[in-house]
Amino acid sequence: HLAAPPGTGPDYGHFVSKDLVNWAAMPVAIWNGLDVSVWPPRVTPYDTQAIYTGSAIVVDGAGPGGKGPGVVQIYPGLCRRSQWGACTTGTLLAQAVPADYAGDDLLTNWSKPSYNPIVEGTQRDPSTPWKTSTGEWRLRTFDSMVYAAASDAHLLAGKWHAVGKSADLRQCECPSLFPLPAPTPGTEGAHARLAASGSLPTHVHKTSCGGDWWQLGTYDEGAMKTTGSFKPTPGWEDLFEQRKIDMGFFYASKDAVFPSRDGAAARRVNWGWARVPPDSVQTLPRVITFNAVARTLEQAPAEELVSLRGSPTAFPLGTLPAGASHLLTLAPGVLGTSEIELEFALPASAARFGLRFGRAAAARSHAAGTAEEIPRSDADAEPMDCTFDYTPPATGLSGVAVEIDGRLAFVQQRTVAVSCGVHSDSLVLLAEEASLSLRVFADATLFEAFFQGGRVAMTEALAFDASSQLFIFTAGGAVRVKTAVVYPMRSIWTTADQVRQQSRVYR
Repeated sequence: HLAAPPGTGPDYGHFVSKDLVNWAAMPVAIWNGLDVSVWPPRVTPYDTQAIYTGSAIVVDGAGPGGKGPGVVQIYPGLCRRSQWGACTTGTLLAQAVPADYAGDDLLTNWSKPSYNPIVEGTQRDPSTPWKTSTGEWRLRTFDSMVYAAASDAHLLAGKWHAVGKSADLRQCECPSLFPLPAPTPGTEGAHARLAASGSLPTHVHKTSCGGDWWQLGTYDEGAMKTTGSFKPTPGWEDLFEQRKIDMGFFYASKDAVFPSRDGAAARRVNWGWARVPPDSVQTLPRVITFNAVARTLEQAPAEELVSLRGSPTAFPLGTLPAGASHLLTLAPGVLGTSEIELEFALPASAARFGLRFGRAAAARSHAAGTAEEIPRSDADAEPMDCTFDYTPPATGLSGVAVEIDGRLAFVQQRTVAVSCGVHSDSLVLLAEEASLSLRVFADATLFEAFFQGGRVAMTEALAFDASSQLFIFTAGGAVRVKTAVVYPMRSIWTTADQVRQQSRVYR
């Protein structure tokens, strides 16, 4: 949200949901230069210019009446020296807490405690704080500086202090340091055995610099009032190299821990900023897991999203010959807000195949659910493809053997080039995998593509309209299409009152 005068930047917008699917827009949560939890609003001269990207943390003792867990916001306030004498860098850190935790069920009003600011003369982008085994809280900012609060009580009192600049956590925007997430479904056995031996990386470090990146390594917290260290994990040194999270228009992502619907262990969920015209949007929630067999983090769409699906349209395409281009006919308006699920059997010979968003040049009138082969020359001149470029492995090629639930899988035996539009990446394919999957969510001005369940993800800008159409194509060799299904997706928007009336989903 735009800042209040005389500010020149953004403020904290606010949206609420009880299920990660249905969302309601709320009033601005934290204004620059004002604490609007009281009337008349109280002037806060230390953050008059803007409220930039901050972080929320659940702290014991921050709940209603100072009991139980509750949320604390830590944000960078942009200040002006003429209004705040200690404004030496233009930025400082401050905290905000719910003004009426017990009576405000959607946490509409946030208060800026009188102890603010908590640290002067900082840089922007405080990470979500992490807690060490001693009870000390730490966070880092854009410039790799580490700050600490000695305990829950110190954090709740705004008692933070500078520790020093980390030599291991690189300078970048929107940083995050979090424990290695849960195993990717299907790899639990290998993950558990490696964890028992103590050989797995312990943490993920995420940064935003010309895209979003993450690296995996071993974090040693060290003693209190130190920065700790983050180093390559023996046997996993390749994962310490920076890897781009999403090759597309994805930036400044923010992760947090959320409960799961089935009450199992908490999960790490990440949202990104999709920088697409006309004015950017938030990406879908992505559940981050670690695939120890493929040696990579995966990011799958949150399972809750299936509740947005309407009635599916399935296309039994079978085997498509080389050079095929099939138009999948959908009801008008469906494609622009849809979910597409495709699965291809691994072809016997080299082939390039996938989906194409385009427009058919010739008018066609068919019932929804039909598929028609059309000449490639009869498609729009500027389509956008999401593709697999597959080459069967040479005989005798082998990889790193890892036991998974009593079976051997071979890590990185082969890679498959994947792409959407002008962006490309490399997908690790395990030896036991006999098919390739692609799941795409289209939404008016963009789409998010998830290859192989989220082993690779890409966010692309594409304006959908009534003339947009969906094609399946092949080149170089025949390909069998095992699944081709399209779901219309309903809107996520609801009202605050409807959220209040909704039963709790998570406990």
